[in-house]
Amino acid sequence: MMKHHISARIAAPVLTALLPALLYCSTAQAAPPDGYQLVWQDLFQGEQLDLKRWTPATYLRDAAQLTADAVSVDAQGLHIRTYSEQGQHYSGFLSTAGKYSFRYGYTESRIRFQDAPGGHCAFWLQSPTLGKWTGDPQRSGVEIDIIEHRLTDMKGKDVSQLASFNLHWDGYREQHQHLGGKWQSPVSLDGSWHTYGLLWTPQEYVFYVDGTERWRTTQAISQVAQEIRLTCELKDRGWAGPLLPQGYGTREQSPYRMDVEWVKVWQQP
Repeated sequence: MMKHHISARIAAPVLTALLPALLYCSTAQAAPPDGYQLVWQDLFQGEQLDLKRWTPATYLRDAAQLTADAVSVDAQGLHIRTYSEQGQHYSGFLSTAGKYSFRYGYTESRIRFQDAPGGHCAFWLQSPTLGKWTGDPQRSGVEIDIIEHRLTDMKGKDVSQLASFNLHWDGYREQHQHLGGKWQSPVSLDGSWHTYGLLWTPQEYVFYVDGTERWRTTQAISQVAQEIRLTCELKDRGWAGPLLPQGYGTREQSPYRMDVEWVKVWQQP
């Protein structure tokens, strides 16, 4: 009987190409620092969004009409879809404003990005008084982007392996200030589950991917309570490149979305 085998010359390149994906398989679970206690969470269970925790935005933002119709919850968790119908693009933008905010602690979410050219999705914290006192981010608060992900950059290049962490303060106009960090995964972050976390203390921010520290800074530390946001946005020829000229498919057919299994917050007692 003839034995079938793969020659070493063929097997070696194949294994070399597969090795990063085999090594980088996310099994990380929520991992707060020692001494922190769970104080808030949404496991996105049931058949609809918990409106006691989240408010869906319903306005035009750049190239997308934000709508509650882009947001759904099922047995697999939360889904924020990007889609197009009758020449209009749609997406979802959730906030805990007026319902929950926190100052200092560790927050984490398990997310699967399935981003689209021209769009990006994010898990972030926002201050209700951002830019109110210029030059004083401690008092005014800071936009803290725990994770921003995009499929392509401004030139259309594939950057799906890139995790971006950003801070914005002093508003969004002439006096706007920005500081950012990034980490490149050995494999694409698009299409697979990962946990993204932030440790926020009075002294620093520490950003994590799958429980491993990827960036930290002691600059622009907000000292005010901030809301949680889960969002997907579209902008033509912006940070994520040009929009798809053919659109993004209908709400039922579009493959583009952010899936979220849970969001949790821990604080020291």
